[in-house]
Amino acid sequence: MPDESNRVRVGERVTIYPRGAKRIWVADFWQDGVHRKVSLRTSNKKVAVERATKLAADLTHGTYHQPPPPVTVRQAVDDYMTYLRTEDRARKTIVKYRGVFDLFIGYLDRHRATRLGQVTAGHFDRYRAERKETRHRKTIYCEGVIIKQLFKWARGRKLIADNPLADVRLDKPPLEPKEGPSLDQVNAILAEADEPLRGQLGVLAFTGMRAGELQRLRPEDVDLVGGWVHIRSRPGGETKTRESRKVPIHPRLRVVLAALPRARRPWLFTAAPSRKFPGGDHHINVKRLNDQFTRLVGRLGMPVGRDAGFVVHSLRHFFETFTVNAGIPQRVIDAWLGHRSDRSMAAVYYRLRDEDSQSFMGKVPFGAVGPAADAGKEAG
Repeated sequence: MPDESNRVRVGERVTIYPRGAKRIWVADFWQDGVHRKVSLRTSNKKVAVERATKLAADLTHGTYHQPPPPVTVRQAVDDYMTYLRTEDRARKTIVKYRGVFDLFIGYLDRHRATRLGQVTAGHFDRYRAERKETRHRKTIYCEGVIIKQLFKWARGRKLIADNPLADVRLDKPPLEPKEGPSLDQVNAILAEADEPLRGQLGVLAFTGMRAGELQRLRPEDVDLVGGWVHIRSRPGGETKTRESRKVPIHPRLRVVLAALPRARRPWLFTAAPSRKFPGGDHHINVKRLNDQFTRLVGRLGMPVGRDAGFVVHSLRHFFETFTVNAGIPQRVIDAWLGHRSDRSMAAVYYRLRDEDSQSFMGKVPFGAVGPAADAGKEAG
């Protein structure tokens, strides 16, 4: 029962009083013939009076809206993920977001903040501080952006009355230039690699595609007659930009592609036979590809790792750096790499014709047809 001696009248329609063991102030009023009791979410009388005063003014002007019913963070996340799937977000995005939310929910559960309305900016700050102990600054920033998007969406769907993270500003870490291997190092890597790894790394190095795009390549995506590698965005196998593109086949790459098996198979590169896929017709595993690459690079005495060394994605950095240094226009390279960050009018007006694209690729000095280092390895 409320303590009648502590009841405070605020305006003509609102009465407030403390309630419960924590003495949280509650507003008592009538609206449209309905008796309502609303928590003011504070045990401080002065703050409670300020909030009740605003509530009374909203009632007078007809702008008061009943607070949304309590929603758990987990339920809000499930609803948000359904929304993202409805908006046809890429599967990779869905998986990434779910992982971020699961970690955040686990943190909130440990701190007994299971409802959306219980989450504060303090929870967010402390969670990010905890993550900073084991994760890179860029990872912390990206996770923060994803969590803020959830609360912005929840506020827009009226699952919470106020967005506790609306005024939180995140400092985007500066881009850190990533070193890629030189052409000599790429040649050494290809010379050391055995098939089919050599062919996979050759395609990555001489097209600049992402490892995930290599994983999803199909035999029909390679047009040796026309001279193109098509990187297609398909349902369930979308590219990062969700757009398809094509990269001219450099003469050195043509030799690699022409040597691939002619047998019918679902993927251009397939993993070795396994217990689950005894036919050897499953696509390659990107993580295993990176592990193979880093082990090989380590054997050659080259630096290994994302921070100060090479990973398989470094071959994309090699392609970008080498083609820029070869004098190929940046807009052409961006078209090959599938970059879509340019918002200038040139991005609207410029069109790369097929004959120009092929001509530019022919000017890239990747080296003689067939890596000379391979011949040296075989002679040894």
